[in-house]
Amino acid sequence: MSVQRIFLIFVFFLASFFLWKSWNNKNYFHFNDSIVHSHENNYFNNLDYKNSKNSINIKTDVYNIIIDKSTGDIKVVDLLKYKNKQGSSENFPLLRTSQDYVYNVHGGLIDVTHDDGKKDNYILKFQSDKNLYELLPNQEKLIVPLKFIGKDGVQYKKIFTFTRGKYDVSVKYKIINLTKKNIFLNMFGEIIQTFVSPEEQNFFNNFPKSYRGTAYSAFDMRYKKYSFYSISKKRNLFKETSSGWIAMLQKYFVTAWIPPQNIGINTFYTKNVNSDTAVIGYRTSNVSVPKYSTYEFNSVLWMGPEIQKEMSKIAPNLDLTVDYGCLWFLSQPLFKILSFVNKIIGNWGFSIIFLTIVIRTVLSPLSKSQYFSVSKLKSLKPELEYLKNKYKNDKEKMSKKILELYKKENISPFSGFLALIFQTPIFLSFYYMLSNSIELRHSPFIFWIHDLSSYDPFYVLPLLMGITVFIMHKISSENNDVETIIGKIQEAFSYIIPVLFVTFFLFFPSGLVLYYIVSNIISIIQQKFIYKTARN
Repeated sequence: MSVQRIFLIFVFFLASFFLWKSWNNKNYFHFNDSIVHSHENNYFNNLDYKNSKNSINIKTDVYNIIIDKSTGDIKVVDLLKYKNKQGSSENFPLLRTSQDYVYNVHGGLIDVTHDDGKKDNYILKFQSDKNLYELLPNQEKLIVPLKFIGKDGVQYKKIFTFTRGKYDVSVKYKIINLTKKNIFLNMFGEIIQTFVSPEEQNFFNNFPKSYRGTAYSAFDMRYKKYSFYSISKKRNLFKETSSGWIAMLQKYFVTAWIPPQNIGINTFYTKNVNSDTAVIGYRTSNVSVPKYSTYEFNSVLWMGPEIQKEMSKIAPNLDLTVDYGCLWFLSQPLFKILSFVNKIIGNWGFSIIFLTIVIRTVLSPLSKSQYFSVSKLKSLKPELEYLKNKYKNDKEKMSKKILELYKKENISPFSGFLALIFQTPIFLSFYYMLSNSIELRHSPFIFWIHDLSSYDPFYVLPLLMGITVFIMHKISSENNDVETIIGKIQEAFSYIIPVLFVTFFLFFPSGLVLYYIVSNIISIIQQKFIYKTARN
């Protein structure tokens, strides 16, 4: 098979893959309306938290957070160790709350003591001793307590605990029932986000496109995406589980609730609010707090970058929120190897080059077989033409004789396909890895390449890649008879295919284009050596 055909198949395969990737997952579960409550006003209308008297500002070494004092809901989160854009002084805004766009965390307790047909009683109106909490240089933990005393005299505390350098936040509810009656409660937690984010309105900020939506893990399912499309169509989730977590995903960052584990049945659910906002939440089973006793609900909230090593310690399978797609089983080990190499080299770009050389070395027998077959096929062109003319009226015999010739000369006509089958998954795994690993975000290489996870701002790398593709085609077709129609077509493809590749790779991550350039250079060296050896 000619190199031109292999490249065309490769381009077609990639185009088909990215079209398929953009298709939304439309699977859904049955929706149970009984666990959803009408408290949407807390999502949109409660913007008075911007008043300093009604909000609590929390500052740690990794967070700048604003909490609505009365509800204890987290309205704003800025990540201090991550910038919004390359070279910007503005911190990355993970959570935001405004009239136009909502992405925040909601949670609380529900009093289900009185089964009188009335709506659940949401416990609100917390109080705090201070409006500002800061993690001091000599502190490892920062505790932020909120207090509320109900009309019946029951005391409620919502306690946030922040740890230096960590993105997992402990959220604990402590109930002190010193009354003469038993009470029954459950806890809920929700993550709310508008379907369309401001970033998605800019094509260049959103390419290559990564998954943005909800996900969850349950006792019988390690990881499951649940798309905004399904929620927008009100095909909502209803899942009962004794373990797991719920999350809101985007490129590089995640917000996740890890509810109390293995103390009862938690219910995971989604809902569509105001036709443009998704909610994913959990609700615990009812818990009895006897008179003269104390009870605690403990949960964990992750708000921050998708650091796989850290997330795997917080909850099982939480590290799977890094969107490595269907090739996660290749992307994850590739990332671990790349991280190990980077610890030694200290530059992600040179680490990619080194790993590319290693991969191509491992795959060199396939490449050698491919180029050897191409070279041998060219040398056998007179014999092939003779067989085609001799048996032109007997196609079956012609095919048999050609296969016999291939076998005699030790040529595999499918060697090009075999090399493609192995190289394409690795290429796509690099795509997923470079596009979704937070460690590579804003990672510089050399000169003008300041972010290997983003496209080359001057398009130099795509042009260099196009040049390498052109050279590969010229080498593979240098012995063709350009006077024939097929030869002229192949000659034309030598100019068309590089242009197609340059166009296709213009906005791909620089690290991915770098991988492809190095891979092509290795292919050129292999082609030169093998074709020269075959001629001799």
